[in-house]
Amino acid sequence: MLGFLRTLSQLSNVPLELREELEAEGLIFVAQKVGVVRHFSGHVPGVFSASGVSRYTGAFAFSAARILATFPARGDAGLRSIDCSWDTARGPAAATATRKGLLIDIDLHGVDRAFSGSMKLNYKRAIPSDVLSALPCTTLRFPVRPEFVYRAAGVRPKP
Repeated sequence: MLGFLRTLSQLSNVPLELREELEAEGLIFVAQKVGVVRHFSGHVPGVFSASGVSRYTGAFAFSAARILATFPARGDAGLRSIDCSWDTARGPAAATATRKGLLIDIDLHGVDRAFSGSMKLNYKRAIPSDVLSALPCTTLRFPVRPEFVYRAAGVRPKP
């Protein structure tokens, strides 16, 4: 097994079902209790921000099949900022894995025409270079659901 494969004990804040999925997919790397800095500048119905910065604690993981990151918003500890396969190539958001961590950059207008501006999520946990070289890619584009944007901006979407 690869030297950087992390044990299940390091997945302790990830739900059991998700742990099992990641292990079955060939877990490459996991980072839990990661500081996440959210930069939000723009408009989402219910909130406007010129340059809001908030701090959270989340997690991210890479398996042979997908990239996944959690973004715990109030009342929804399982909210995911990204959960897609490595071959995803279309969408208004970009994920970039670097030695400094995982950066997610979302073009809000591309998610929903009622939104404007951008949201950046910076997962601040070092990723070893051997992990980066084992990933199928280090940058990908992916879709984002409007519900995620509402929750990450601190607004409950209207039903």
